[in-house]
Amino acid sequence: MWSERHRPSSLDGFIGKKAIEEARVWDGKPLIVAGPTGTGKTLLANLIAEDRGWELVEVTGENIKEAETIANTGSLFGSKKLILVENVDSIRDIKAVASLVGKTSNPIILTTEDYSNRRITTLKKKCGKIQLRRPLPASIVKHLKSICEAEGVEVEKEVLERVAKAVGGDIRAAITDLETLATGRKKVTEEDMGELLVERDKESDIYRALSVIFGGRDFQKVVSSTWDISEQPRDVLWWVDENTPKLYRSKESIRDSYQSLSRADIYLGRIMRRQYWGFLRYANVLMTAGVNSSRPEKINFTQYSFPGYFMAMSRSKSARNLEESISSKMGPALHVSTRVMKKEYIPLYKHLIRNERVDRESLKEEFNLEDEEVDYLSA
Repeated sequence: MWSERHRPSSLDGFIGKKAIEEARVWDGKPLIVAGPTGTGKTLLANLIAEDRGWELVEVTGENIKEAETIANTGSLFGSKKLILVENVDSIRDIKAVASLVGKTSNPIILTTEDYSNRRITTLKKKCGKIQLRRPLPASIVKHLKSICEAEGVEVEKEVLERVAKAVGGDIRAAITDLETLATGRKKVTEEDMGELLVERDKESDIYRALSVIFGGRDFQKVVSSTWDISEQPRDVLWWVDENTPKLYRSKESIRDSYQSLSRADIYLGRIMRRQYWGFLRYANVLMTAGVNSSRPEKINFTQYSFPGYFMAMSRSKSARNLEESISSKMGPALHVSTRVMKKEYIPLYKHLIRNERVDRESLKEEFNLEDEEVDYLSA
């Protein structure tokens, strides 16, 4: 892909003079790199690591629990590690990220598309900031022109200007569109464009991706359907897993789809264990094109369902938080530990309330419980 082939080899090649200056003087303290899709947040982190001779280590919602160990050890070659947490506002356990930022002995960079997101309020207090802006069309045209020269393709100026305008400041999308136009051609004119490029809505989401995965006919579009969404690969797997039996009614199709999903799950597990993201190319193909190629002749199109796993985890976490809160209030008064409170006394009080041996209001007043906590004991 041209976006990889013509990736800047150093900070000097990055588009954004102010960002380059700020990156060069960065002192290694926790940093948030904010900016819209395609402005180069991940690229900037990679270039900083290469410029300083650091090993880049990516942390996601999947391995955030183990990240503190990674963040407090040096690389195999004795250099520092640069910890990269992408799309930090989309990671469910944001407290774990805050803990990581506070405890890491290595430099850490967090990326986000929405710096105003309230979920990262605490992180903003602990981190510096580099704000990336959408480059002007003229800057994108200049970059695309250099790529055309390197590829030996002649492209009319008007074509480059239309490409730059259509992507809304997304450099990566501009390079991809240019490559699409130039494939198989030595010269690209406005006539070659046709309806290929249109103004695009950058807010691609999981629902659009699912529509392509289950209903798409173009292999490449199916595979690339998840490239521009914010969901983590494991989350995409859960979405596809939840909705496959709703759309595919054929037993053979469901069997083959889950065989692809199970193999994708194996590769995602290897990514976490080995910290080698090259396996993602296999996992992505399996959970998109693998499922797509297994579809029956007739699909039962219906409204996509939110993964039940997410809801179950949310309920489980809420229950654990309530038990923790109840134990912290009742445990000291009953002279028992939190563990004993959860294991023995909470089930006991649930039984007593259900059998009307204990009054709800009296319990609430005696232990200063909230309505939600009393409701949990009464459930």
